[in-house]
Amino acid sequence: MTHDKNGVAHAAFHNGRTEEIPLVIDERLCSDTILRVVRLSPKLFVVYDVAVLNGVRLHEKLNYQQRKEKIDALLELHNPDLCALVSIEDAPVGAIIRGYECYDCVPGSIGVFVDKDLPVIE
Repeated sequence: MTHDKNGVAHAAFHNGRTEEIPLVIDERLCSDTILRVVRLSPKLFVVYDVAVLNGVRLHEKLNYQQRKEKIDALLELHNPDLCALVSIEDAPVGAIIRGYECYDCVPGSIGVFVDKDLPVIE
């Protein structure tokens, strides 16, 4: 999410190509915010992580639990009318979820994908 040179807020999804998406969210959050999402359908995205929030690089500064709290607060400010951003816990029943991200408590570490059909070893 960012603003163009005229100050107009824009949201885009990038997966090899950039696609503008219609998003209803507090415009103040669009000052260079980068979320890591997985697209479940054309207008439904699961938010897994936040790299940058309003121009502040959070990934290197906060552990995943702290970033998750920021994501949850951000999602509370979002209206899913045009395009929905949801947490994995709020993904629709029946959504095809291939697995989950697992994180340690070290700031800057990258999550590890765990297939939902594999047993989790703790």
